[in-house]
Amino acid sequence: MPTPQRHILAGNNSDEVLKIFRILLEEEGYRVATQLYMLKDMDAIHADPPDLIILDYMWAEEDGGWSMLQMLRMDRTTAKTPIVLCTGAKREIEELGDRLTEQNVRVVLKPFDIDELLGVITTALGTAG
Repeated sequence: MPTPQRHILAGNNSDEVLKIFRILLEEEGYRVATQLYMLKDMDAIHADPPDLIILDYMWAEEDGGWSMLQMLRMDRTTAKTPIVLCTGAKREIEELGDRLTEQNVRVVLKPFDIDELLGVITTALGTAG
């Protein structure tokens, strides 16, 4: 019996970035769903729960990534789902390091190497078991 594809949800505030994530991850054999932050559609996430979520996080006052991360961690369906946070906000991430670790959030600092991102995804999915 074939192994089912692992399902990854990529969230971002840019359609162009979401297209890049979709192409990259589908080439690696993942089933990919994308979501614009402004939609924050938890019903869609509940309908097809992902095995892992990627948030392309920017540290700003109106950041959809931060509010989406909070929503995902407070929701029963996604509270334990591994999250990979992509950000260039190194100092802020260092300040939140322990809290992010407790919440099963892995961080990939920008600019990142594609192989680094894929390695973090593989590790996160392996420990989500």
